[in-house]
Amino acid sequence: MTRRGIVSTGTTMVREHSTRPRQDDPVVDAAGPVDGTDPVETGDEGATGRPGGRSGRARFYRRPWAFIVVCLIALAGVAGTVGFGLAWSSNNARQAGANQAKATASTFLIALTNFDAKSIDADFSKITNMATGTFSSQANKFFGSDIRQKLETALATSRGQIRDIYVESYGGGQASVYSVIDQVYANNTSKTPQSDVLRVVVNLTQRPQGWKVSNVTVFEGGSST
Repeated sequence: MTRRGIVSTGTTMVREHSTRPRQDDPVVDAAGPVDGTDPVETGDEGATGRPGGRSGRARFYRRPWAFIVVCLIALAGVAGTVGFGLAWSSNNARQAGANQAKATASTFLIALTNFDAKSIDADFSKITNMATGTFSSQANKFFGSDIRQKLETALATSRGQIRDIYVESYGGGQASVYSVIDQVYANNTSKTPQSDVLRVVVNLTQRPQGWKVSNVTVFEGGSST
């Protein structure tokens, strides 16, 4: 029979089905599912949609060494950034300290080479207040009342200008500053002002109050005083 029908065999009614599929029945393909979908296994389809691929996450976790390498690279990058930041901060702090020592030496040298008979006490007091250690005892002795009186009597004046100054060494709470100073001085025994070039090394020590002058060396020609 070509159609679904009923065959009468005596008193028994037997329903017989046709072997030909109906037009509305789904076509079954031996190579694929009955619903007509793509036979490609979707479970093996990668994140990029390539058949038979594996997702990036699946490949990643199936290779734990790759995860470790990525972590190590990330940690190395962080460590490098932190190290650079610390070095940069340390260098900035060192440069700031050296600049402070240089500024103190500059203030001291201006006070040392600029004074006037009328304000000699205040001028020399500024110098002794910046002294510490060996230079403190030397300053208190040299700039005592005797030399002040002589300078006042001689109407001595001095004007100094720093030509050049730079930090020779810095570290451990110590600093050494070298300077070249043009000085012009006069008194009542000289007809015209005299000029001189001073080469001075100022050694400084860091104290709780700030940088203090611990030693002063003035070079004249090949010797120093």
